[in-house]
Amino acid sequence: TYKYKGIRSGAFINSKDDRISYSTVSSDFKTVQNRRGFTAAEIAFLKAEAALRGWANAGDAKTNYENGVRLSFSDWGAAGVDAYLADATSKPINYIDPKDAKNNFTALSTITVAWNAGDSNELKLEKIITQKYLSTFTNTLEAWVDFRRTGYPKIPHVAKNDSSPDWGIITADQWIKRLVYVPAERTGNAAAVSEASTFLTSGKDDIASRLWWDTTTTSNF
Repeated sequence: TYKYKGIRSGAFINSKDDRISYSTVSSDFKTVQNRRGFTAAEIAFLKAEAALRGWANAGDAKTNYENGVRLSFSDWGAAGVDAYLADATSKPINYIDPKDAKNNFTALSTITVAWNAGDSNELKLEKIITQKYLSTFTNTLEAWVDFRRTGYPKIPHVAKNDSSPDWGIITADQWIKRLVYVPAERTGNAAAVSEASTFLTSGKDDIASRLWWDTTTTSNF
């Protein structure tokens, strides 16, 4: 049993009161304060990915990966980083919603934290991006870009899909790809919106249109 109980993204929610007992974001994040934008931890994870791809002067992928995790722990004031980095057994668990089984999902990833030189580059990249995702907790746009760019971390699809033809249909095996132009831009600058939309993969200004770097290729290497 885990003390933390989150809510699935796009969950079926019958009553808000049903979720009051679920875990919430710490009050530390609810007050106005400076947010981390581009951290040393993120740089380390970027270097780890660059090294994995064989880019010059990027250093060693494992060293950069572990440095990123250590810097992330330091940023968030967490303890136990050595044991965390050495963990070669713990894996993501399945999610069980005690209020509504329709929100349950089976963990899509089987990675552990510990770096394994024998893993494929794809598995190593999944570890790097997953730890980067955890590190950039308050920088959601960066995490979203990484997810669309690499497919990591492996997260479930929304349980309750409310997409519509008005803003674009997200199929059951996909996720939202972008935000649409705001209504004021659509009406007040329609010609420019129309032209800009031609650069999207589908040619449409909707949430299902991929940006040019968000490809359908299943392999990152």
